Amino acid sequence: MKRLNNRALGILRAELQGDNRGDVGERVVRKLLLQELEGLSRQEGTPLTESQLKRVIHNRYPAFKTPVIERAAKANHPSKARTLAITLGAIVAGGAGLTGFVFLANLPYPMIRQPIAQHAPMLLLPSFLSMDHNYREAIALVEQSDQLVNQATSLADLELGQEKVTQAQHHLDQLPVWFLGYYPQRYCTFFSCSWRFTHDEFEAARKSIGRMDVVIFQERNAHDQLDEVLAELNAARSQYREATTHRGAEQALEKWQQAIDRLELIPRQTLAGELARTHLNAANRDFREARQSLNN
Repeated sequence: MKRLNNRALGILRAELQGDNRGDVGERVVRKLLLQELEGLSRQEGTPLTESQLKRVIHNRYPAFKTPVIERAAKANHPSKARTLAITLGAIVAGGAGLTGFVFLANLPYPMIRQPIAQHAPMLLLPSFLSMDHNYREAIALVEQSDQLVNQATSLADLELGQEKVTQAQHHLDQLPVWFLGYYPQRYCTFFSCSWRFTHDEFEAARKSIGRMDVVIFQERNAHDQLDEVLAELNAARSQYREATTHRGAEQALEKWQQAIDRLELIPRQTLAGELARTHLNAANRDFREARQSLNN
C-alpha cells in the first residue's frame, strides 16, 4: 500500500501546478514540495493521515490551502474493507511458500512486525538490511552534497553536487516514517550497526537537501546570467573596435556600459558572482581606456 495514493497525489499536484503566486523562491519551494509528495507516492507503508499530510506540506509551504489537503487526505484514506482485502491478499500470497512469508513479515506494519521481532527477528533481515543501507547512503550523500554545493569552486562541482542531492533524496524516500527512531536491537547485536535515525536527524537531512536544491537553482541562474552578460560584453567590444564613425563608437560604448551594469547585478554570494567581479574589473578598465581614446 502506498503512503500517498495516485488520487491524493493528483489533487495536490493540480493545486501546486495551478499556483502562480510569489517569486522565483516560492516557485522553487512548490517544485521541491511536489518532488517530496511524488517520493511519498512511491513509498510503501501506512497511508498518510490528514495531520501527517498537513505537517509535510505546511513545513515546506505554509501557504498551501488547507481544504485541498483535507480533500487529498480523505482520498488517501482507504476504506476498512479495502484495507482488510489487501491484508488478506498478503496472507494468501504468504502461504505460497517461505519467500511469500518473509515478504509478509517485512511489511511496514507494527502489528505484523512486533510479534515476529520478538520470536523470529531474523525473518526481518531483508527490511533491516534495506533500511541500514538506505540510512548509511543518505547520510553519506548529504555530507558529500554539502561539500560539493556549499564549497563549490566550479560549475562541475555544482553539477556533481546536484547528482549527489538527487541520490540522497532517493535514499531518504526509501526510509519509511515508522522506521524513524526505531532501533532493532537484535539485528544490531548480530551486525554491529551504529545508527540511530531519529525524526530530528531525518528532518535535518531533508531540510539540508532542500536548502542545497535552492542553492543549486540560484547558482545555475547566476551562471546563465553571467554567460549572457559576457556575450553582450564581447559583442560591445567587437562593435567598438569595428566602428567606423564616432556615433557608431558611442553606441558601442553605451552597450558596453549596459553590460557592465548587468555584471554588477549578479548576486555576489554565488560562484558566478565571484567570477563576475574578475570580469568587471577588466571590463571597467578597458571601458575607461576606450572612452578616453574616443574623447581624444
